Amino acid sequence: MIKKYYYLVVLLFIFTINGFSQPFEVTIETVNTNVCHDSVTFVAKTTVGGVVETGVSYTWNFDDNSSVKSGVDLDTIKHPFKDGGGYIVRVEAEKGGNTDYALERIQVSLTADFSETESDRQDPICLGQEISLTGIANTTDWKYQIPDEYVEPNPVEISQGNYYSSVLDFKAYTELQTVTSIDDIDTIGIKLEHTNLSNIRVLLSCPEGKLIILKDYGGQDKFFGEPIDDETSDQAGTPYYYYWTNNPDFGTMNSSSTNLGSLPAGSYTSHQIYNNLIGCSLNGEWTILIQDSEAEDKGFVFASMVKFKNDLISEEWEFENTYTKPIWSGEEISNTSQDGTANATPTSKDNKEYKFQVTDNFDCKQDTSLFVRVEGASFTADPTTGPFELDVTFINTTSWATDFSWDFGDESELSSEESPSHIYTYPDGKYVVLYTAKTDDGCLDTYSDTIYVTIPDAVFNKPPNVFSPNNDGANDIFKLDVDDIESLEGWIYSRWGKTVCKWKSVEEGNNGWDGKIMGSNREAVSGVYYYYIRAIDYHGNEIIEKGSLHLFR
Repeated sequence: MIKKYYYLVVLLFIFTINGFSQPFEVTIETVNTNVCHDSVTFVAKTTVGGVVETGVSYTWNFDDNSSVKSGVDLDTIKHPFKDGGGYIVRVEAEKGGNTDYALERIQVSLTADFSETESDRQDPICLGQEISLTGIANTTDWKYQIPDEYVEPNPVEISQGNYYSSVLDFKAYTELQTVTSIDDIDTIGIKLEHTNLSNIRVLLSCPEGKLIILKDYGGQDKFFGEPIDDETSDQAGTPYYYYWTNNPDFGTMNSSSTNLGSLPAGSYTSHQIYNNLIGCSLNGEWTILIQDSEAEDKGFVFASMVKFKNDLISEEWEFENTYTKPIWSGEEISNTSQDGTANATPTSKDNKEYKFQVTDNFDCKQDTSLFVRVEGASFTADPTTGPFELDVTFINTTSWATDFSWDFGDESELSSEESPSHIYTYPDGKYVVLYTAKTDDGCLDTYSDTIYVTIPDAVFNKPPNVFSPNNDGANDIFKLDVDDIESLEGWIYSRWGKTVCKWKSVEEGNNGWDGKIMGSNREAVSGVYYYYIRAIDYHGNEIIEKGSLHLFR
């Protein structure tokens, strides 16, 4: 009886440690996996036998190049996603040597393609001119790209003590998927050049730390690719891509024999078979390590690759955003039709913003804006002030105008030129120029500016009292020096009262007397003569000048 009881105790103990051992499991929960560009709250829960564990260390990776977050009992975390697309959030749980991880896919609303949203009019437009707005939000899509290749931003040097490693972090598989067959590993590759392949060893390790040697030290003294065989040079040569596959073109790299200076690009047999990788998680960090045993030789790595069989992913991860509920908003805008069109008639000048908004299938708002510049009629005038006989050039600066009307403010005829010139004559004053700009469809606007015309004071300088008309080129003419005079009369008399010269205009006075008696070609004799000048300036003032002059021959 005692012996039977002993066996029952032993059996109960064995059953307890085997049948009642409970798994250490972590899961992620979130309210919504289709989200806008905002923060998402994630809750991790670790259980053993259905009982929630505390004191668990959590490490969060949000797949958006943000910092990893870690902490004990950090089971709840809020994280913002700034860019649209798909993200595989990973949480790792650890306690007492037990570990597990969980994944959650998050789809963040994609930015709508508004490139075809437009107005039927180009900027600027006339105030009061109607515009037609067409809002179009094209469907956008996203597809997960498995990161099976890593390309270096710049070639990385490898030499003795300067090893190379690249990590490809896979997340697209389920938490339970592992390498079950060597055929699950499709291709491993490196793109490099090196001056001696016998100095190189290449290894691959899986997330659990298991590794295989793809190429061991040894083999022929050949090049990888086409390196620059000068160890003092820091310049990279031409790389080749080398692969390891289950159906290679060549044997191992160390056993391959070639008369060429470089090992041919292509696929090779792994130095060690892939069996040691069976059981490795597909998800996680797969690392390619390249070691160099000699200081004399070196090379550069350009890229690396780890690719699993395509059918290990049961379904490609992709999604699209579609858009409904179009609406335009802005100054004096009509209701938006279902096809995204609306009309607007701005009521004031300046830049006007018209916003087009849609709602996507994640219930996120997306919008874009069109800016319409409403411009008034305008022109420039040069000059805007000056004495009468003022020639003013007007330049139209209204870009939307197709018809033009100019009222120069001086009762002259209207002009329909785009940029006319106009002369303002006596009298003086200010003239308001009214410019009317029109469009082909009847929109118009006006602009005015003032031109100031002045009458200058008369210039009447006393003439010289001596001249010598002897054709020597010096002081041959007795001239008046007058300007801004409306009318002028003048006489020159001999000492006996005979008129020898007479002027009837400002022009004749400024032409002067050449010393010949008027009405004949006879030269006046030397002696004293007298002048009398009567002028009227543009202000209506009378100017009288008289005096004597000496004629010398």
